[in-house]
Amino acid sequence: MGRPRQVQICCSSKCLREIQPHEKAVALTCFAQTLGMGKRRSSKSERLFLCPQCAYRVAGVERQPSHTAPFDLAIFRVLLDLVGADPDVATAGWELLQQRRQTILYTPLALPEGEVLPPERRALKAG
Repeated sequence: MGRPRQVQICCSSKCLREIQPHEKAVALTCFAQTLGMGKRRSSKSERLFLCPQCAYRVAGVERQPSHTAPFDLAIFRVLLDLVGADPDVATAGWELLQQRRQTILYTPLALPEGEVLPPERRALKAG
């Protein structure tokens, strides 16, 4: 069994919300490696996390990045392959959206008890 996942932040610049360990997410792993520079060296890998909604948005809704942005294009193609192959990511995004809808729209607000203000003095004299 793997290590328990820590709380992560969605790497989408539009979202940036916390992804709890029990929530579904898409992980992108990135590392670098030297080629043709003597001894081959590799960097440590880093994982970036996207909530299902952002992964779906990047792959299905946003325009394809420009060919002059190869890194963005590579991430787009990886997400398109993952999201477009099976409806799991779209389904997870829809489930998350349903939970957020229920929490935000249908959870009763706990309003503080109201305060009764006395009428202005002028209003009493005029009446």
